[in-house]
Amino acid sequence: MDLVILPDMFIQEVEFETIDLEDEVFRISEGLDLPAVQDSLREIGQLNPVLLWRRGSRHKIVCGFRRIRALRGLSKSKILARILQADEYSAVQAYSIAVRDNLSHRQLNPLENARILHKLHNEFGLPDTTIIREYLPLLGLSPAEHVFRSYLLLHQIHPGLRQCLADGRLTLSSIESLAGKSPSVQNSFAVLMGKIRLSASLQKKLLALLDDLAGVGGDSPRGALDREDVIEITGDQRLSPFQKGERVFELIYRLRNPRLSLAQEQFQEKKKRLGLTGSIRVSAHPFFEEPGLRVEFDAINAARFRELVAALQESADSPEFEDLFNIS
Repeated sequence: MDLVILPDMFIQEVEFETIDLEDEVFRISEGLDLPAVQDSLREIGQLNPVLLWRRGSRHKIVCGFRRIRALRGLSKSKILARILQADEYSAVQAYSIAVRDNLSHRQLNPLENARILHKLHNEFGLPDTTIIREYLPLLGLSPAEHVFRSYLLLHQIHPGLRQCLADGRLTLSSIESLAGKSPSVQNSFAVLMGKIRLSASLQKKLLALLDDLAGVGGDSPRGALDREDVIEITGDQRLSPFQKGERVFELIYRLRNPRLSLAQEQFQEKKKRLGLTGSIRVSAHPFFEEPGLRVEFDAINAARFRELVAALQESADSPEFEDLFNIS
């Protein structure tokens, strides 16, 4: 990678009308509209010039997309800028400057790293070996081809999933798992995650279950995500987003493990035969993966405690209680 040394350059005022404001070939930042930037520019003005790349009479933005958008929002017509001339700096040299400038004052997120690698590969046409050897370490990534390929896939993910990652609703690992799936599946998962919350471990398990369903039944994961019972859960206003997430996971788990549904039905039927008071709660492991039962009850005083214990003891001596331990 050729090191680009910027000479001393005069700062000058540039009219917005000479800037290709819609051209984002050098863009790195994921989010461009930051209220804090506009507030700062409104209160104290522009402290640092932007960097532009000039070809002919037109300018492209190299560094300063956020400042330019903010100043336009304040109805300004000019901006302070330094200029790179196209006959002195190639487009890829200008982009290298943009990358290094961003890295000098902040940590880039995975989507921004993905955008950089995509542009170097697709827009600037750098050889894969050069990108892997020189730019992956610069971005703090392992210089390996599989890492490079995974980030190229990451750049192509559905906009809804990009927002989920930016909001912290999906982990990078989950996004990478979804990157290779069809746009329709990505869209369905993005819509789902807009209504529920899942821990990192449940995200991983849910994606594995969807893959298993596709492998066993040949159905697209989208079919499981768009089911009416899933929609019913996500629309239940009584549940928190995390409760919705847990119930959706349990539903998909049952779809993948049909014997589980049968076992749960058997357990509920056998519990009913016991005739226990509603104050005594008997439950098994949610997925019947572990043996044993859990018994809970609440007593407001000693007399009520003894009453519930006696009722439980009476049920424990019955064949029906013994049968609770025999769920297949």
